[in-house]
Parts: sequence; C-alpha cells; structure tokens
Amino acid sequence: MKTRLSALLGLTILVLAACGKKEVDTNSSSDFVISGLVIPETIEGRTGDDIDIKVVGSKGPQQGDQVVLTGNETFTLDIKSLQKDNFSFTIPETLYSGEYIFSIQRGQERKRIGKTLFVITSGIEIDPEGANVYGQVSAEGKGLKDVVVSDGHEVTVTDENGIYRFTSKKYHKYVFMSVPSGYEPVSNGILPVIHKQLTKDQSTPERADFSLIPVSGQNHSTVLMMGDIHLANRTDDRKQFVNFVNDVNDFVSTHTDRPVYGLTLGDMTWDLYWEVNNYSYREYLRDANTIKGIKIYQTIGNHDHSMYEFGDYNSVKLYKQIIAPTYYSFNIGKVHYVVLDDVECTNSKKTTDSKGNPCYERDYNAYIVEEQFNWLEKDLSHVSKDTPLVITMHIPLYNEDGTYRPTPSNAKRLESLIAGYPQVHLYTAHTHRIYNIQHDNIYEHNAGSVCGTWWWSAKETPGVHIGQDGSPAGYTILDINGESFSWEFKATGSPTSYQFRTYDRNTMEISAEKYVYAGSAANKNNFEPDFWAQPNSDNEVYINVWNYDPKWEISVMEGSTPLTVKAMNIKDPLHLVAYTAKRLNSNNEAGFATVPSMHLFRVKASTPDSTLDITIKDQFGHTYTETMKRPKVFSTDMYKK
Repeated sequence: MKTRLSALLGLTILVLAACGKKEVDTNSSSDFVISGLVIPETIEGRTGDDIDIKVVGSKGPQQGDQVVLTGNETFTLDIKSLQKDNFSFTIPETLYSGEYIFSIQRGQERKRIGKTLFVITSGIEIDPEGANVYGQVSAEGKGLKDVVVSDGHEVTVTDENGIYRFTSKKYHKYVFMSVPSGYEPVSNGILPVIHKQLTKDQSTPERADFSLIPVSGQNHSTVLMMGDIHLANRTDDRKQFVNFVNDVNDFVSTHTDRPVYGLTLGDMTWDLYWEVNNYSYREYLRDANTIKGIKIYQTIGNHDHSMYEFGDYNSVKLYKQIIAPTYYSFNIGKVHYVVLDDVECTNSKKTTDSKGNPCYERDYNAYIVEEQFNWLEKDLSHVSKDTPLVITMHIPLYNEDGTYRPTPSNAKRLESLIAGYPQVHLYTAHTHRIYNIQHDNIYEHNAGSVCGTWWWSAKETPGVHIGQDGSPAGYTILDINGESFSWEFKATGSPTSYQFRTYDRNTMEISAEKYVYAGSAANKNNFEPDFWAQPNSDNEVYINVWNYDPKWEISVMEGSTPLTVKAMNIKDPLHLVAYTAKRLNSNNEAGFATVPSMHLFRVKASTPDSTLDITIKDQFGHTYTETMKRPKVFSTDMYKK
C-alpha cells in the first residue's frame, strides 16, 4: 500500500519567490508568480509515494500546472489534490536518489523554486529481530551485501539483501555507513549523505536506510585535500573564498576523465565567531555549496568544536547533526579512507565571548580518545592488509622534526593499529604550513591551508595569500591510479607549475625602520626579521620549495657551473613584509607572525648579476623551472598572484 509523506518531513525551506529576485528556468510572464511553497530539504520514501507540498499564501500552483524535478534526468509530474494550502505529486518509479531542482511548469513556462534531496528506499518490511538499530543499504532499489555500518562503537555488515541490524547504546545518536567502492552516496550540496540521526531512546528500535549510486572509473580518482578553511565572516574571508571556489570549480571542470572528490582537514569554521559574527556550520555550508560537481567529505578540527558547550561530547553535538560523524570511513577504488577526530575538547571554565554571551574558555588536547581506537580496530577488521589507507585528522601526528605531536603513547597506539598496512598516507592540517614526514609505513602530509594566514595576508597585501612559513594558500591534489599515489600542491589562482619562489638576497633589507616606519616603538621592537634585517652583498639566492620532501631534487646552475644547495631553517621574507610588518606598521597585533620554514634553501652565486637556471624535480618526475635574472628586485608587487 502506497503512503503519503508530509512535506514537513525533516528540515524545510520556505520559498517566497515574490520577495527578492525571481528564479526562472525559462522566460516567465508577469502573471506567472509562485510563492510560499514549503518544499522539504530532504524527501525520504519509496517510488510511488505521494508527497505533500504546503502552500503559505495565495500564490500557489494553478489547475494544469506540473511539478518538474531536474537531476540526472528530468521528470515532469502531474499535480494531484490541488488545494489552496497544499498539493501533492507522486514519486515516479524510475526516480533514483539524488539532488533535484524543484520547479513548477505552466504551459511552456517554468519557474524554479529550489532544490530538494530525494533518498529513495526500497520500502521492504524488515524485522528488527531484537535489534534497536536496523535498516537497508540499497542502490537503484536493490540491497547491497557486505556494506559496513556503524554507530561509532558497534560495527556490522549488511546481509545478502542489504539489511543490517545491531544493538546500539545510541551514544552518538547516529548511524553511518562506510561507502563501498564502486558507489557514491547521494549528496546534500557538497555533503555526502552517509549518516542518519537516531532520535529515539535506547529501548526503542528505529530504522535508518541508506541509498547509494553506482559509479564507474574509481580506480583512477583524485581527491582534493583542503586544510584550514577558517571561514568566519571577517577579514574579507568570504570574498577571498570566492577565488578558492573558482579555482576548485575550474579544476573539477577540466578533469572530467576521472571521479574527483574533496576532503577537508578540519577548521572549516572558527568557533570564536559563531555567535559574534553569526557564522557557523550552516553559513559555512552555504558558502561551500558554491563548489560544484564534487562531494566533499569532512574532517573535524579544534575550531569546529563549540566553545559554547562543556566538554568533548557536548562540543560536537551540532557538528554531528549538521556536518558529519566525527570519525568514520569510506572507500574509493582500491583505497580505504579513515577520518579521525584527534581533538579532545576539555572546555570546563566558564567565561563570555566578546559580545558577552556565556561560553567556555577554549581548551583541548591533541589526542585520539580510546573509543575511536576501538572503533578503528573493528573497522579495519573488514579491510584487507594489502589495501592502501588514506587517513585524515586535523592535528599532525608528527612535528616537522619527526617528534610526536600528541603524547607518544597515543601516537604509538595509532601506529600499532595500522602497522600491518604497507602504504598509509596521513593528511593533516592545523599548522597552516606544509611539510612531509616519512615514519615507517606512514607518510604524513601536513598539507597547508586554504586560508593561508587566516585570510590576513591577502587582506593586508592583496595578491599575496600565504601562510606563516611562506607557503601559498591552496590545496593538495592527491591522484590515485590503482594503488599508485602521486600528489601536487596547488596554490589558489596559480597553475600547478608554481611550486617555489626565489629571493635575491643582495636586493633585500627587511628592517623595522623600512617596513614598520609608522608603528609604535614597541611594535618596531616586536618586528623580528632576523638576518634579513641587515644589507648583504654575498650573492646569495634563497628558494622556498613549499612541498619539498627528501626525494625531491633541486638543481641550480650558474652558466655551466652547478651551485651547492644548502637547506636553511629561517623565516620567509615575503610573509615578513606582506603580513607581519603590515600589521605592526598599522599598530595592530601580528597574531600570526612569521615562523621559520624548513623548506627554504640557499645557493651562493659568483656575481650579483648572473642568471641562474633553477630546476626542481619531485619524486614523480614533475619538473618545475625558473630562469632567475639578477638582480631581482624584492617587493610584494613582484610576487603577487
């Protein structure tokens, strides 16, 4: 027996097309006005179900109008039971799960109303058999076998009919699936729909179904690793973010030969500004949903934990409802992906934010709590030991010098769980820097940041968008062909050929007198350019190779003479003048001051005006070059992108 589903199912969107701009798919006559439709953000049901749409006001559809759903296919559906305050339509038998544009058709004219996500379930009856969480994982109406399902503690797999059952403590109040290879979840904007909320008490059974879409070609796929986005509605960040969105959209549109996905690495938001600037998870999603054509899996960071809640569990309640589980797994091609939360939030001391709202002093440890290790051990029990692993978490496992970032015992616990896997790539963020560490079977990529210096450097010096170590803001392109991995860092707004920056030391004097001339005596004193402060005529050239690892080759030729390349641990001069000096010169705090970089290199030329041919080759054979004509003037204008 077919059922009628209410349009008030889940969250709803009230569309008032008469107010503000009109959205139309085709030219519309002045008397074709539709407003006040309440369309569900998500419609979950079976084909053949009737869907009720509520009408608020007097501008609803008329007799003879039709509903048009536009996704991978377009469906034109008759309106049924047309009333003043509601109408309905029937989900067609051939509609599959996915996001659809919802429009009203009148004759030859069509008016776009909004978008809704359809999650189509098989609707078969399932006996919970004593379990309190159960459901089906299906694709195109058929159940899928051996899909891993979990509540963050228990881990089970679906049977031959795609059905799962287990007894859950409902601690996290959700259930999630580990997306199998060869499939993709439906998406709500950029978000893959991989988890469902559990709303009933532990004694009450509840059902959660998942829908997947078959895909091909995953053995060659690309994942864009996006660290530290830090949107907060400040520092012109949302305007600058448009450049990043355009860059990603350009990449996706020009790489249609393979599936492309995204994976954030934490700190998509900034808890300090959730209430102060009215910018939190939903606002982040609104801006991030301008990225088109890819699903973006999410990793939680320390700034994605709420400072308005007490302790670790409470600080992520909304994140788990709106964004994603705090830890989970999925599969693409031959690779198993694991997302971890290595932030243990310890908020306990009450205070107020800058607007006087009650909150807690932000406090956390770089720590993976034991429940995640217990879950990970169960999750990996379903993953063959010859499977490549990609693991993401926000805070690095290793520092630049190879020492442990969390407590050694905590880090070694993770190492032991993944020791049997010969190829493990760990992607992290948090530092707003770039460095690469090989530790036994783990290759950690601390993968830079989208926001650079928290969006500050490009606000202070438009065109210079860099992190504290001088690495450009951007993202890492991880390309996987079968079990073969390669990667490149892509600076926002620049081609992938842009992998290093050169400085001619002879032309540089970065003193407080020159760059902090209008600052207070205290600020001049706080400016620490180190050895860049004094004139130098030793014919030295410095090269910042931001994604360097020891397998890279750096060659510098002065004519036919090779120059000796020496690694340095010094501050990047461009960041010194583009951000730190600019802030101090305007008598503001330089809260994200320049830090020493471990990927700066020095060569010494024989004359001040010789031309140097610089060739840098990464471990995959990509070659990047610059013919450096000297003297090379040092100014921010020289380096703007």
